[in-house]
Amino acid sequence: MSSFFYRNYRLSYIEDRSLLHGLQNFWTKFWLVALVVTLLLLPLVLQKYWIYTLNLAAIAVIGALGLNLLTGYAGQISLAHASFLAIGAYSTAALAKAGVPFLLVIPLSGAIAALVGCLIAIPALRLKGLYLALATLAFFVIVDFAIRKAEFLTGGGAGTHVPSPSMFGYTLSGDQSFYYLSIGLAMLCAIFVANLQRTWVGRAMMAVRDSDIAAEMAGISIFRTKLTAFALSSFFGGMAGSLLGYYLQFINPDNFSLSVSVAYIAMIIVGGMGSVTGSILGAVFMTLLPEVLRISIHVLSRVLPALDVESKGAFVEGVVYGLVIILFLMFKPEGIARFWRDLLVYFRSWPFAH
Repeated sequence: MSSFFYRNYRLSYIEDRSLLHGLQNFWTKFWLVALVVTLLLLPLVLQKYWIYTLNLAAIAVIGALGLNLLTGYAGQISLAHASFLAIGAYSTAALAKAGVPFLLVIPLSGAIAALVGCLIAIPALRLKGLYLALATLAFFVIVDFAIRKAEFLTGGGAGTHVPSPSMFGYTLSGDQSFYYLSIGLAMLCAIFVANLQRTWVGRAMMAVRDSDIAAEMAGISIFRTKLTAFALSSFFGGMAGSLLGYYLQFINPDNFSLSVSVAYIAMIIVGGMGSVTGSILGAVFMTLLPEVLRISIHVLSRVLPALDVESKGAFVEGVVYGLVIILFLMFKPEGIARFWRDLLVYFRSWPFAH
């Protein structure tokens, strides 16, 4: 019998060090190749609108990975994640207009966001829980105010244009070409975080999350660990904002409102905190949910026109969005990632599942 059906454990140190559990197994390789091929072929069969939605989902994955590093791994609450996306997006607009090459703009935008993240982290590191959340909320308000008032740099409330990215003489202006860029970067970021959590840096973050006193007694620098978590989270947020700016080609403060920060918190809660898989599944789920709701409301209004559901669409979407978060917190606090792991264990144990 193939080991795909019954192996929920690892047999060697080499397998334990591998990034993907069971990569030596034929079925694991098969499904991995199938996933990559599917991602490559999706833009060829999907309508333009759905490619646009998947691009937003891929960008959200990068942002969710960053917030999960800070909140899921290091246990630090942040309501300012949208601010780092904004810093990355506006940095991209300024750098691109200055003629900086596209391949340098995205990491530089992430680095600028990381630098600002370190500056805000230093005074916030002494805070925990609700006080930390309020401090990051105050930072969000400051950044939003600065963006709206610095019209010479950001365009103020009217927004600013972001030049189209170009690479080796080829302009990445279409949805399909941008899809491969965003999916590729999202995969690289996911691999980086998956590796990071297995290093001493990732383990230090999880130790601080579980008990900062015990971690300090074990010789872990609380200041350095939290600062690293803030910097990495801000860097990922800045890169996500950079990609979003390039993709939308026009940004304004409304693209980075407080609801965006709340949406990213919802992504890591629904997906599963402290999990790379959770970041990916949560970001995709919460990005596709509004689109699925809009289609469902439209269909329902056609089937039952007397209910006049379409006129209440925004209200229904908001209610369902909130209910999803509440239901996951109540019944599945470990998110979709836990459900996915349970599903894999079941099939690997079949026909001896218990």
